[in-house]
Amino acid sequence: MSWNRRFIFLAVVFTLLVVISVAYISSDYYLSQMSPRVNIPNRVFSRCCHGPTDQLDLCGRPDCIWPCPISIDNQQLNITTGDKAFVIETSGATSLDFRQACSVESLAYRNPNLTVYLLMTDDYVESASMSALTQNYPNLHVKAIDLTHFMMGTPLESWYLCTEWNRGWYAVAHLSDALRLLTVSKYGGYYFDLDVIHLRPVSAYRNFAVAEDDYLVANGIIHADYQHPVIQTALEQFSIEYRWYIWAHNGPALLTRILRKLCNIYDIRLMAPSRCHGFQVLPTSSFFPIDVHSPKKYFRNQLAKDEFQWDESVVAAHVYNKLTAHMTIYKNSNQLYVQLARSSCPRVFDAAPNQF
Repeated sequence: MSWNRRFIFLAVVFTLLVVISVAYISSDYYLSQMSPRVNIPNRVFSRCCHGPTDQLDLCGRPDCIWPCPISIDNQQLNITTGDKAFVIETSGATSLDFRQACSVESLAYRNPNLTVYLLMTDDYVESASMSALTQNYPNLHVKAIDLTHFMMGTPLESWYLCTEWNRGWYAVAHLSDALRLLTVSKYGGYYFDLDVIHLRPVSAYRNFAVAEDDYLVANGIIHADYQHPVIQTALEQFSIEYRWYIWAHNGPALLTRILRKLCNIYDIRLMAPSRCHGFQVLPTSSFFPIDVHSPKKYFRNQLAKDEFQWDESVVAAHVYNKLTAHMTIYKNSNQLYVQLARSSCPRVFDAAPNQF
């Protein structure tokens, strides 16, 4: 009996310690003690700024002297009104690596009717990979954006300027989650991650996301018309439901939650335009022909007879750069990635070294 009581006591103590530890490491105080993981010029928490009429600034501070930055609209960025697609470099890098550049080229190459915008969060510099893009595709434009100005006047301005999101474990990923929603909201159009190799034109598909699996809607491949209610709702909920300590909470999990609510259905395979305000969720195979659990298949040295033969329902191939960055691409091999890159990003592929 004494042993049982001791065991129960220890179990209770252990449970309390776990609860307290989880509460601590997910608290704003713990976050405030961490070093910034994203350093962005012109983003200053300490500078109090006021709007044209408000006494308090957007962070609730009184008696501000400096005016707040104005937001950037589509005329200032010279974003066209026609069909367009966006890819965004969020880490602050000044150029793309060859794998990222291949993704961008494939988008411009396979979709000459789209105006493709590569948005950089820092001033970019010419490199071999960037030159292969900018010198060969008139439908591709590279633009540097000032994030403070880009966020101002939007549902994300308080989150961006008044919280310490940039100290979180997943700060770069969460900034990327925020920017894609905001960009599609501002301008309408397509958004694609920088690890998607495009195989066919995408313009037949509109107002969609893609199922990552049977339970989660990916947020790395999206199209939505200007201020579509799905994107607007996700954008508004982003800062309200923000969790800095959960990687997917503000990205694919957020989009999945919004769609389940707006479509009034749980099964993402049944999310069709008739149920979802004209929005739909495409099947996994359309952009993820190889699932997230098997990314090594792109880098195996395939024999010619073993080449993947995908039908026309496969629009693009998500190649999981984050999971495969350590895997080497050999230009003279029969790797599946090489076969895709050779046909879909020929300029970048030619400019790339023999191993990259």
